[in-house]
Parts: sequence; C-alpha cells; structure tokens
Amino acid sequence: ALDRSIQSSLAGTTKGIYIVTSTILSPTTKDIIAQFIAKYPSAKHITYDPISYSAMLQANEACYGKKALPSYHFDKAQTIVSLGADFLGTWLSPIEYSRQYSQGRRISAKNLQMSRHYHVEANHTTTGAAADFRATCKPSEMGAVVVALHDAVVSGKAPAFASKKLNDLVTKAAADLKKGNGMVVCGVNDVNIQTVVNAINSAVGANGTTINWAV
Repeated sequence: ALDRSIQSSLAGTTKGIYIVTSTILSPTTKDIIAQFIAKYPSAKHITYDPISYSAMLQANEACYGKKALPSYHFDKAQTIVSLGADFLGTWLSPIEYSRQYSQGRRISAKNLQMSRHYHVEANHTTTGAAADFRATCKPSEMGAVVVALHDAVVSGKAPAFASKKLNDLVTKAAADLKKGNGMVVCGVNDVNIQTVVNAINSAVGANGTTINWAV
C-alpha cells in the first residue's frame, strides 16, 4: 500500500523530486538512483553526511585526480589498520563493512587465514573492541601516528611515542602491511593526514586490490 501511494504521488507531481542520502559507495545503489532519475527527470540526488568526509575527497582529488571515495574491501584484506575510523559503527558504510569484515574473519575452505586488525583510537568504539591489537592516543596525536606508520612502512623507521603499546602496534602493523593485501583507513577529517594515508596505501599496493577506484 505504501509503495502504491508513493508511485501515485510521483506520477502526479509537477514539483521537483529530491532523493536525500548519505555518501553512496555501492555501484548497485548508484545505478538504481540513476535509473530512478532517468524515469523521473525532475528528480535530483542530494548527498548529506552528518560526519564530514571533505578531507578524504580533497586528498583523493590531489593524489588520484578523483574527488570521490573508493570502495573498500575488508573481506579481501589480510591486514586492516584503522586509525580513528569506526568502520563497524559509524564510518562511511558500516553495514556493508561489517558484512565484509565478518567474512574476512571467518576461516573457510576459500579463506584459510583470518584477517589481522590493528586499531588506534582516542575513545572506545565498536570497531576498536573487535580489533586484534588496539592502542589509544590523544586526538591531537593521530596525525603523528599516521606519519609514524608511513615512516615505518617506507623506511623502517621505529616509532618513538611515550606509549610502548602504541610503538609495538605501529611496528607490527607496518610489518604486516608490507606483506601485501592490506589497507589503512582513517577517520580524521584533515587533508594532510588523509594524504599520508593515501601514500601508505599506495606504498603497500592496496589500490586495485583491497581498495577499488573504479568509481
């Protein structure tokens, strides 16, 4: 009854139609919206995110020439490093990522090795609680953590934080990332920090494997 009521309203409207969503990464969902707009040419798609991802968009445009967000494949990653990104709770597409994450954490005939999850955060989150290795830092220190991970991956430089637990996590995460099939995600809305994250993902070969830019 609800579907019929909406279809009737759409068919009879002479005013603009607006579709309001958060940022959409799914190609299937994008295609459905495109089909809807093709059927109702007056329709407009508006995206609104309560959490801003503008820094990611700007960093991606500067690094890759695409002001867009890629698709992340947590199910394909052997090493997942999250720096303040609560991807199982609030970051980008948590329902999709939760499903992928659970697949990567399940041993099967096709998946003989469970993914390893490193997480650094300032507060307790759902994603942090699920991590194999978790450390905390102040929000103001997250940029330094990202740079330390980059340096550990690229040049083998040892981190030098006051927290031994944080130093150990960065060192181990860098070693696992260099094995391949890894990725780094970051929830900090800062262009410089997201640019360094992109550099890490490029260095470990994440683009085209665990991160898909075919958007």
